[in-house]
Amino acid sequence: MAVTTDAYTSADLAAVIPELWTPNVNKEFFAKTVFANFVRDLSEMGGDIIHVPGVYTNSFTPGTQSTQGAEITTESVAMDDNTLTVNTHKYIAILIGDKDANQILRSVNISKMWQEKMADALAKVLEAAIAALWSSLSTNTVGDTATVLADAEVRQAIEKLASANVPLDECAFFVHPYVYWNQLHSIAKYYQQYSVGPGNVAGPVTTGNFGGNTSMARALMGQLYGIPVFTSTNVVGALQTYRNLLLHKDAFAFAVQTSGANHVRIQASYELRNLATLTIADIIYGVAVIREPAAVLVNASSAFIGS
Repeated sequence: MAVTTDAYTSADLAAVIPELWTPNVNKEFFAKTVFANFVRDLSEMGGDIIHVPGVYTNSFTPGTQSTQGAEITTESVAMDDNTLTVNTHKYIAILIGDKDANQILRSVNISKMWQEKMADALAKVLEAAIAALWSSLSTNTVGDTATVLADAEVRQAIEKLASANVPLDECAFFVHPYVYWNQLHSIAKYYQQYSVGPGNVAGPVTTGNFGGNTSMARALMGQLYGIPVFTSTNVVGALQTYRNLLLHKDAFAFAVQTSGANHVRIQASYELRNLATLTIADIIYGVAVIREPAAVLVNASSAFIGS
């Protein structure tokens, strides 16, 4: 029997083979918002410059009245003035013409997807601005560029705040996922049963995802010595160093003054002169360190993995 040699190819049938687009679109994996959910939110204050006075920088000196009835000595203790300036206005704008808008696959709500992506990009701008405040920390610093984050440095960071009488139950660690998975999880006492504790008896380390379904709860990776540990890709990485943080909630602050209920405002309007729909997302914000001694910069190498 002869072998056929001239079968139809896909090129021959190209005119009748349709190209199909799935209604599923590969969406971006959004970073979790954790810094803005933890640190002090001063958005309701209004104004372009927000003053946060502090009385913790100087102390009273107890006097002794050796002679009863003698005149007392008074004292005045200086206060500091921390300011937060709301002076950053970021936006993202897109314009989609009528022809293209009417020819987009009906099963794909591309407008909603773009709005989600725009809102996340601006939320990340705020998160990154808060995380970048590490550069203003000088009082408390542990770790270095050349080594992985060790248990001793975790304890040193906690000790610095404990020695300053900072309430540890109002603090949290913020570490980059690289540090969490490649360095902290290489410390034996953090995963061995005698440290974790049997059943409901917690040892110095507790792991697991706790809380509800909020973005902050999803970022909660456990506890170190009773202090929550959150991971965030917004933790700054530069010069072979991740700038992880141990923060009291009043160490950093931010204020958002975008109109509307949310931090990011989304607006859309039809522009007749363009025969197109204009969509704009924007955010107005400011960030500041308002209690510098209540934060610890926890440096760790971005090039080394724990054994």
